[in-house]
Parts: sequence; C-alpha cells; structure tokens
Amino acid sequence: MPEHPASSWLAVGRYELRSAFRSPERWQLTLLECPADALIPRVGDAQLYRVDLRDWPPVRTILLDQDGTVLDRSTGSPAELIGTGSTGPLGLLRTIGDRRQLYLHIDSYAGQARFLRLPGDPVAAGDAAGALLAGLDRHWLKVSNYLCFRVKLHPNVELEHKFTLLGQPDVCTLARDTLALADSGGLPGWLVEFREEVQSWDFLNHVYAIEQPADEAGYVSFIPTTDGCFTVKRKTFTADVDERPELRSRGVAITGDFADHIRDVLRLTPAWHASFRRTRHDVSVESIETGNAYVISYDRSTIVDDSGAAIAGLPELTQCEIEYIYSQSLEPVSYQSVRQDLATLRGLVSDYFDQRGIANYQRHESKLTFLRNQHVAA
Repeated sequence: MPEHPASSWLAVGRYELRSAFRSPERWQLTLLECPADALIPRVGDAQLYRVDLRDWPPVRTILLDQDGTVLDRSTGSPAELIGTGSTGPLGLLRTIGDRRQLYLHIDSYAGQARFLRLPGDPVAAGDAAGALLAGLDRHWLKVSNYLCFRVKLHPNVELEHKFTLLGQPDVCTLARDTLALADSGGLPGWLVEFREEVQSWDFLNHVYAIEQPADEAGYVSFIPTTDGCFTVKRKTFTADVDERPELRSRGVAITGDFADHIRDVLRLTPAWHASFRRTRHDVSVESIETGNAYVISYDRSTIVDDSGAAIAGLPELTQCEIEYIYSQSLEPVSYQSVRQDLATLRGLVSDYFDQRGIANYQRHESKLTFLRNQHVAA
C-alpha cells in the first residue's frame, strides 16, 4: 500500500450530530488537519485507522456550519475541543487528490480514536462534512452501538488453523513474543487489534465423545464458569479439518451428571469422556486491507481426572491456533476473503516458527483426537 498522505482531517462535533433523530436543524463542526504521523497504519486505503489525539501541536482548523459555510479558520488541537460536554470525534476525512475518503468514528480508548471506512467513492471536499454525518446516520446501528461494527460471518462455524508445537515451548512467552512481533510490523499487512494486548485463560473442559449416529459425531464439552454454571460447546465432525460446525450455550445450570444432560437434553449418547485443563494466551490481530480479525492462541492442555488433578504419565498437548473471530466492515464481506486472510496469516506465523526454530506439525489435531489417542488408550 502507498504511504498515507499528510493531509487528513479529523471531524469533531457534538454527539447529537451522529443521528438525524437527535441532530438540531442548525449545527457546527470543526475540522482539524491531522499531523503527518497521526494515523495508524501509515498507509493509504486501510479499512480502519486509529488516531492518537494526545499531544498534538497546533494545527489548522476550519469551523463549518450545516450549509458548509466556513465560519472561522484558526489553529487548535483536539485537547481544546474534546472532553467537555458531548463534543468528540465524528469521523476522519482522508485526502485523495481534491476529494475526501470518509471514515466513521467507532471507538475511543486511552486518548486514541478509531475510524472505519464508509462505503463508496471519495466525495468532493465541500460535500464531505454532510456526507460524513449522513453516513453516521445511515450506519447508526453498527457505529453508534459499542463494538457492534464487529460481525462474525457464519457464527455457528469455527474456522481455524492448528499448529501442534513440539518440545513444549513456553506458551506465555510465545504469546508475548508474537504480540511484540505484530506490534513492530513483523506481520506485514497486519496490526495488533485496538485495545488488545495478551488475553490469558486457564479453564477446565470436560469432553464427551459422540460417535453415533454418524451425522452427529463429534463431541459435547462442558466448561465451568465463575458463576457456577457451564458453557456447553457442541462440535460435529468426523475428521480433523480447519472448518467445523460449532454451537455454544452459555450460562447453562447443570446440577446432575454431564452424561445425563447429554442424553436427556441433547438426546445424544456419549461414547466415552475425558477432561483436560487448558492454559491459553491470545493475541488478536486484524488485516489492514480487509478489517478481518483473528486470534493467535497459544495453549497447553493437560489431561486431568474427574476431580481436576493431572494424570501422571500422559503427555501434554501444546498448540498454536489461528482462529477467525469477526469482520470489521460496513460493506458486505465475502467468506472467501476470510479464508484467504487466514491462509495469509497462517503462512506468516509458519515463517515465524521456522525462523525461531519452533518445531511443529500442521494436521489440525483436535483436542478430541488428542484425548482419544492418549487418555482413552491409557
């Protein structure tokens, strides 16, 4: 992608301007010319940009009214306009020749603001403010509700690629190293997701294999949660592949036996069961071009007995999983682009493992296969 041009403009105004439902008949907004290095990523035509609004030098500002009339030209900074009342970022106008590509404000955090591309071609500079507000109003359900611009395609399908790591490397260190890699540009075309660093998890998973009927084969698992309930996860598959149906039910209260729940509620018959404890560390990244987001997870799974104690003598499973989590776009997203982004990211992570000498194999080995090969055989 080309380097980002210096002339981009931050649109600032009252929150009511985000919706025609609330907007007054007469209004004003301010455009502030962004410093050359303010936008991340520093390339043109990204799906999303983030802008650090802290410590700006004085920049050119333009005060406009609802008719597009210039009321004032001066200098200022975001700190002088944002943080009092309901005034805040509304959008970003990226200069392309004599026109403006529009981006809608979707999120703010720790002095930074985030913007998502408005579908359509660049507009004339004089029409940009009105078109920006019209775009905010048109897409209000996604951009004016917290994180609702994130939409997972095929929500009942898990799409992921698995690396099984040999030699039991430290999964926490791997996650931190991967975060540093992505944050320093080491995954070309990808950024660490806004607001995110490393997310860590440590939980039990009680797995019940389903073998008959064949079209229901897979497993049902029960994950205890902090409220005393369970997340019940249902996957159907007969071979370890990268794309599998997955259904989750959260907040399920189970007072009896898990096997009874499977028989009485799900109308299935468990063939065998085993449990494991999973320590997991996640790094979330997003494609600069498409906005599709993925989690790079490093986990270590230890087989345990029904009380949660490790079973001596059985190996542990250490893996890296790259999983699609959602898309970030106001335009329709093709699932093919999701698959292609996964393939690209898989190649970058594979290259990283090769460079670091991290031995691995890629056979989509599921936790079910691992438990069957180890625990059931034992």
